Amino acid sequence: MVQIDQSSARIPKYIPIRDSLAHEIESGILLSNVKLPSERTLLEKFQTTRVAVREALLALEMDGLIYRLDRRGWYVRAPRIIYHPQSTKSFMQYVSEQGYVPSTDLISAEQVEATPWDAKHLDIAVGSSVYSIWRRRSINGRPVVVEHLRIRADLFADFLAHPLNQSVTQLMADEYQCVITRANINLFPTALAEQQAKALHVNVGSLGLYICRSNRDQHGRVTDIDQEYWLHDVLDLHFEAQS
Repeated sequence: MVQIDQSSARIPKYIPIRDSLAHEIESGILLSNVKLPSERTLLEKFQTTRVAVREALLALEMDGLIYRLDRRGWYVRAPRIIYHPQSTKSFMQYVSEQGYVPSTDLISAEQVEATPWDAKHLDIAVGSSVYSIWRRRSINGRPVVVEHLRIRADLFADFLAHPLNQSVTQLMADEYQCVITRANINLFPTALAEQQAKALHVNVGSLGLYICRSNRDQHGRVTDIDQEYWLHDVLDLHFEAQS
């Protein structure tokens, strides 16, 4: 049992619980990706109310120290992945280089006709053939991002015949001699819709980060559009500014 000083009525009950758990996380007593004790166990440990425990957990989530998986419980968050939006490195590359284990699950893949949105962003005609690929990507086993790829079929014949749980960037280079040299990127906070939230095991409306990449090859052609829906606590965005 942890004794908490409640002498000051001005201090909300959840604050000492949050501070105690934060200390255990930051000092390494609670390790990355380890599941926290249940709310009932924490309630008994701190001799407090269920409301106070939940407020403490939500505060730790907002601080980026823990994360919740729907119907599975709370876990200690690993250090954020350093992400350079201007880089053309693939997810597999930059995650591996930082000492983590990336993995990819294919959700769906099909060849479809380009919509007006596809045509505008891929610089092709409406109705042209496009590969539509949905994937879920994980870091050390934790699902962190759902992505929707739209790839020009005229540049990559029989693309769907290849294993699609690998780096698409590397696949394009190895099999089609297509090298991604630059990308246009948009990013902004978003609320995760049902499809993304379900795939990432979080509640609908959870805070996320939307990143849309328009990639170009060594010939200046738009090759694909990659829409990514990230959990909000995964990336540490790094930008370089020059005068």
